[in-house]
Amino acid sequence: MSTPPTPKDWIRAFRIRFRKRSSTELYPEMEMDQYIATTVKNGASSLKGEHDQEREWSELLPDVLHLVSKRLPDLTDFARFRAVCKNWRSEAPLSDLPSQFPWLLISSGSPKNQLQFYSLSHGKFQTMSVPECHGKELMGPSRKYVFASDWTCSTLALFNPLTSEEVLLPPIALDWCFPISTSQNCTDYVAICGGKTESKIQTLGLCRPGDDKWTVLRKALEGCLMIYHKRMFFVYSPETRTTEVIEVKSGVIVTTVPPPPTKLNCLVESCGELLGISCSRSLNRDGDCKIYRLNCEGKNCKWVKISSIGDQMLFLDGGQGFSISASGSIQSERNCIFYLGSHELIKFDGVSTTYYLSKYDIESRSWEKISLPSMEKPGWFLPSH
Repeated sequence: MSTPPTPKDWIRAFRIRFRKRSSTELYPEMEMDQYIATTVKNGASSLKGEHDQEREWSELLPDVLHLVSKRLPDLTDFARFRAVCKNWRSEAPLSDLPSQFPWLLISSGSPKNQLQFYSLSHGKFQTMSVPECHGKELMGPSRKYVFASDWTCSTLALFNPLTSEEVLLPPIALDWCFPISTSQNCTDYVAICGGKTESKIQTLGLCRPGDDKWTVLRKALEGCLMIYHKRMFFVYSPETRTTEVIEVKSGVIVTTVPPPPTKLNCLVESCGELLGISCSRSLNRDGDCKIYRLNCEGKNCKWVKISSIGDQMLFLDGGQGFSISASGSIQSERNCIFYLGSHELIKFDGVSTTYYLSKYDIESRSWEKISLPSMEKPGWFLPSH
């Protein structure tokens, strides 16, 4: 009779059967070993004397399967895990997705009717056939739903690339527009900024899916940072470094926040709080990142420097971004900022744009460059069903 498999055998066999990992990936495998080893060890005794050959994978303990599924850092892994057999699928429901690293959505350069994503945990491109995206520009950063627009902003929608679900938004008379706030669900408000080609006055728009029209506010906003937060528009001016808090329906400036000590280059919401990020970072130069939280007592608001974001991770793209909780396979990335930037190089035949990705560890105040292949107009997207 053969020796029953040990916990290490289970983990090793799982890796061989499930997928091969690269030594250059972002997440060390040792964390998963330590996390599930105790549970696997407790269940290993049930294998003794059962079979002379290796135990059927479909009969692994449900608790172990669920723990493993929660440690998968990428939705691609999660989908493959569910495809192994019925029992594995039942222990990895779509309603209980593991914490995962966002993908980079490639908003241009993909073939018609196809979407291309870049998975950081795999270091590979993923291509999906999505006929519904033809003729649309998909814009992030976003979670679950991306903002979809045709080239004239006459057709606007929220679009889930994974399910092809489309939630129509009312049209708006603009030549260009982009989202400044989107939600994980299709019932909350959507905020956009847009304008006319020959006008210096931009439009802030707000609506909910199902509304007949946008609530609009027209204002000179060139170069400003904008976000919709707690039923207010927040507009940060890089010239005055002040932040206007604007009541949406009336357009009244409720209060003006004094400048923070350093110039901001991103506004982001994290755990219900508004953060201002000041990062001095370029393609070939390291700098520092400072984080400010907006504290308000009535109409008296001020930016207060903080030294940590706790278990959160920030994903920034230009002047926008989002935060997620660092747990499971991405727990080691807590209290970090992932900064997606671009560098333009003027050439004889035109302008060439290079995109780069850096991670800033807030505790150690250190940067780490993350290698990216060449891609066109990437943006953060957190996949969800």
